[in-house]
Amino acid sequence: MPKVSICIPAYNEEKIIAQTLYSALEQDYKDKEIVVIDDNSTDRTASVCSSFPVRFYRNKTNLGLAGNLNELAKKAEGEYIILLCGDDVFTDHRVVSDMVELFDKNPILGVIGRYYYQYLNGYDGAVMTIRGDILTSSCQPSGIGFRREALSLLGGFEDSVFIEVPSMVKKVIDAGWDYHIIKYDTIAARLHPGPKGNAATSPSYYSSFKGQSPTLNWYRILGKPIGGYLGFIQMKDRAPWMLTKELLVNIKINPLCLLNIGFWVCALTALIVPGSILRPFANFYRHRITRLFCRIIKR
Repeated sequence: MPKVSICIPAYNEEKIIAQTLYSALEQDYKDKEIVVIDDNSTDRTASVCSSFPVRFYRNKTNLGLAGNLNELAKKAEGEYIILLCGDDVFTDHRVVSDMVELFDKNPILGVIGRYYYQYLNGYDGAVMTIRGDILTSSCQPSGIGFRREALSLLGGFEDSVFIEVPSMVKKVIDAGWDYHIIKYDTIAARLHPGPKGNAATSPSYYSSFKGQSPTLNWYRILGKPIGGYLGFIQMKDRAPWMLTKELLVNIKINPLCLLNIGFWVCALTALIVPGSILRPFANFYRHRITRLFCRIIKR
């Protein structure tokens, strides 16, 4: 039985999943397996994966991220489960070894978080770095590690917008397991330009959760408002049908936001400015301005 299972959920990744698989195979920890589940892709993801020494499965229907993660947890045979999305890569060949060492040293360590950065159009540097707490930063699944014993005792991943993985991290911690954050960038998360965007930023992702509120989901996980209001501007582009509701939810759970100038600037911008103007401005800011302030933390 392998000690580590690198679990890769994939959907329509034919052009880029080879880089992800090379990244997983090049990890220097020997006692590992790589498990890939294709979530009923409509492209050649399955064909690309067939040329790699991995355990490959394909869902008969599209299960979404939470459903696919639950299938991966069932198929994985390792004592430790490390997630890696089908379009992301490890930044160093020793990441898995570092995680195993942490798990082995602490028998009640249930989950490991990490720092990571986002990049655009290949390995041309970070456009954003994420140094958040273990809950908020785990909305990006790549690089999160779980002890199998903790997962098996707590049920499956939750099918809720943005908190599929954070909700599981919270359950592990609430159950009394320890957690640890690796404080170097273990993951490079790919940003996809264009109207499709990433899986969790495309309109199709939001539309599958029309009955849910991202704000309330985060409030339930964190026990407080998530903070920051730039999400309103992003929502105008990705899910405009949610915008008014999310504004009202924010006011309801945190009336003091009405005294915050940032709330008003972001809310009014999202309500008034057309998406056709906001979209290129937001892309320019994220891809050209934020990169000037990013510093990658290497191992």
